[in-house]
Amino acid sequence: MRLILTIIIILYTSLLRAQPELDIKPDQIVFEDLFNRIDFVYLINKGNAVLSIDSIAYNQSNYIIDFEGNRQLPFTILPTDSVKMNVTLSGFYNITNSDTSDTMYIFNNGIQNPNPLRIKINFFDDDFGFAAGTVRDGATPLDSTTLYFFYNGIYLYDKATTNSQGNYLVELPEGDYTIAAERQGYYVMFYDSTYDPFFAKLLEVDDDDTVIVNFNMKKINDFTKSISGQVYDSTQGNLVNKGIVIVRTGTHVPIPLLKENPLFPDPVNAVAGFIKQDGSFTIYTEYENHYYLQAHTDYFLPGYYNDEGLASVFWQNADSILIDGNITGKDISLLRDSSFGNGSIGGTINFATFYDETNFEGITLLARNINTNALYSYNFGKQEAVYNIFNIPYGTYEIVAQKIGYENANSQIVTIDPGNFQITGINVTFLPTSVNEQPELPNNFILYQNYPNPFNPVTNISFYLPQEADVKLIVINILGETIATLLNNKLSYGNYSVRFDGSNLASGIYIILFEANQFLSSKKMLLLK
Repeated sequence: MRLILTIIIILYTSLLRAQPELDIKPDQIVFEDLFNRIDFVYLINKGNAVLSIDSIAYNQSNYIIDFEGNRQLPFTILPTDSVKMNVTLSGFYNITNSDTSDTMYIFNNGIQNPNPLRIKINFFDDDFGFAAGTVRDGATPLDSTTLYFFYNGIYLYDKATTNSQGNYLVELPEGDYTIAAERQGYYVMFYDSTYDPFFAKLLEVDDDDTVIVNFNMKKINDFTKSISGQVYDSTQGNLVNKGIVIVRTGTHVPIPLLKENPLFPDPVNAVAGFIKQDGSFTIYTEYENHYYLQAHTDYFLPGYYNDEGLASVFWQNADSILIDGNITGKDISLLRDSSFGNGSIGGTINFATFYDETNFEGITLLARNINTNALYSYNFGKQEAVYNIFNIPYGTYEIVAQKIGYENANSQIVTIDPGNFQITGINVTFLPTSVNEQPELPNNFILYQNYPNPFNPVTNISFYLPQEADVKLIVINILGETIATLLNNKLSYGNYSVRFDGSNLASGIYIILFEANQFLSSKKMLLLK
């Protein structure tokens, strides 16, 4: 009996001693300036039992967090193992003197729960102004209307709601904004009197000033034609819970964009809607037609819908949709935008042939790193024929501009470095194609080198199809063994990019095999851990 009791006591004591313990190294994150807005720590299990990371409490309007291997909360860490956690200061435009010290709390099953992670921010801005106005339907004020404020025309900074008199007031950091109004049963309206965010004017908010912006909304009279779906992060598969979706007339026999006359706004050639918290969107249109579907949101590159469900940054890879009823299930996949710097590139937009002011709108401009081929940031052309792209890291870039119905336009090459990080006077010129013909594209199948290469653990594999083809894309090791089959189906023509995750593979050389109809190609890639 004593022996049994002794064994029980020993087992019980061992169980008590078997504990997980979270250690965070380093124990503080410091953001020094606007070029250093991303940092990382390691979550280490110092204990002798499995550690569970349950959740993290933090200011989601100021930070983005993610984990190596695309882990999703909750997850576990084995004894003596660790997981890298990246922290990005995303709401940099919102930082004031009172925000320079912050704390994240990491909830876990270890000895200390929650564990704090200190954050220090060594820069801030206390210049704020106000935006105010009234929303009406004709002479009738509209209450319960949501106003959205996009810093630099891209980042959703804040929302406001009209009161019973249709009035709103909001405090905003100094800067330029796109403003939109949304109310159930009405088309989304942008400043100044347009349904298309590409044509929205930027509004300048100065320190201690108040700008007045009024909206006159238009009712949706026909609810029989609509399009709906969800918006996804192509890297992690998560739903995107905010942003704008644009429905714009067009097919792959492209037609030019047209701007509505604000005094006579019909016909509506483009309408927009907001992505809801569950990643869904529903947008109503008045006319049966073919439409392109494009989404953009914070910290993702703009993307078009296509039938294959792949992330498509350029309109040439999009598929138009006939909206002749209530169309559902049209999901959009977006690529991450890793633009966490403080560089900017600006200039003018030109056309080689005759144009009017509407040519300068409906244009997306992206900064492409010429060394990595990665797209890092974006913005939109405006009526004044100027553009400015922000938040670009150090590196060498060209500007790529796209407009439906035109070949992409490329600028000269420029370098952003500590001595020259605000670059102006960089022009882009469009050579328009006929609206009755396709833009000129390569005639051959192409398999591009993966990016990044070497990689750890994720890389992107891109290829081009000049025509519809049966595509097979696989990865093999140096012994010829198939590691992964990435694609094995029919695709329409265009550029494609597929993500490959080597988290479960050892370091070494792997081979991409690309087969399209009778065309065969291969590329070597190097995984370094």
